[in-house]
Amino acid sequence: MARRPNVFLLSADALRADHATELVDEVAGLTGGTRFANAVAPASHTASSIPALATGRFIDEEGAVDDSLLPSSLSADGYRTRLLTDNPIAADALTERSVGEAGGLSNLLDDLLPRGVTRPVEQAYFRRLWPTMRRLGLADPYYRPAARLHEGALEALSGETGPIFCWLHYMDTHSPYYVPNEGGATGSLDPDRAAAMSRSLTIGDAADVDRAEAETVARLYRRACDHLGGSVVEFVRELRERGLYEPDRDVLAVTADHGECLDPERGVFGHLPPASWESLVHVPLVVARPDWPESTVDEQVSLVDLPGMLRPDPGEAAPSTSFGREYVETVAGTLTAAGVVRGVRRADGEKLFGRRTADGTDVVHTRYEVGDPAAETVVGEPYGDGATTASVPEGLLERAAEAGGLVGDEQYLSSVDESHLRALGYVE
Repeated sequence: MARRPNVFLLSADALRADHATELVDEVAGLTGGTRFANAVAPASHTASSIPALATGRFIDEEGAVDDSLLPSSLSADGYRTRLLTDNPIAADALTERSVGEAGGLSNLLDDLLPRGVTRPVEQAYFRRLWPTMRRLGLADPYYRPAARLHEGALEALSGETGPIFCWLHYMDTHSPYYVPNEGGATGSLDPDRAAAMSRSLTIGDAADVDRAEAETVARLYRRACDHLGGSVVEFVRELRERGLYEPDRDVLAVTADHGECLDPERGVFGHLPPASWESLVHVPLVVARPDWPESTVDEQVSLVDLPGMLRPDPGEAAPSTSFGREYVETVAGTLTAAGVVRGVRRADGEKLFGRRTADGTDVVHTRYEVGDPAAETVVGEPYGDGATTASVPEGLLERAAEAGGLVGDEQYLSSVDESHLRALGYVE
């Protein structure tokens, strides 16, 4: 009797769609997969996005915390499940409710050193000490690069005979961005020093970011995206060569939990505080299933539908063209205080979203162009939550109200471990 399909989910942290077109094209070519050209992340940071990817529900939906996780569901269905990541928030979100369930989820997360230091001290560490230690071979990359995750995955999967669900969540494109020190990525600045700069800037205030430094970090980030893409393509080839992934039998997806904004004028350098700029929420997505033809879907889709796309058995998933939505929502909890911001993105290029700034909260109305984050323009001035403006097209405000409002005081992320926020550079 033929075994059931293996399922592979390869997700990158903070990988924006416009920096992953080559990755999507190459994976689609290798697998016969479906390209989703207009995929939207559930939120602009991991703590709100990964739970939605794993349950198919936004964090503010009633009962979402009680929903079965995708790994747990597959485990209960006889799958051997594996997670490899160095993101402690993702690991927590995917393992906390799997404890004690049949099969469980094998978490191969390396322990991260606690970063219980003040932000100025951490910035000084990354600016001065860490690059020197890297250059002298005294410090590893801050996160395990993709190649090491791939080694761990192949070792863990060797000898497996039953159906496998393997989720790899990469950190190469999360600051400090990882690029092998081979020269050429950042001009006269070596990649380790530029990576240290990226960490220092993303844990600071966007208003304090120097334009020249921002451009250097942006070049490094682009190089990190390209390097990760090449690594993922090679991993897919290796899975095929070892017989772990066969396009006419198995399921494979490549995506990201959110993007990255490196434009200080947007009020974000990195992906916090949460907002719904195109650079933060438009993400790559390619899904390869033996019952879907190789194609491109241009309609906007939400990653909350990813669990449905990954149903392993042929015929279980709806057709690839059925996931298009006129309206796509984003829901991001605030990490360091009670609160939530939401966004509504309409397929015709209109968007409305709430955000928190140093001055409080406001609402932003923008017009976007798919695939070109720099072309997103603000329509009029941001306005206070609850106010109305004549420039907002009919339907957006109504949809925002149905979603619960664009800015709220609800707390959905109270269980996030503060030490893990420090490890990722989110709090002092």
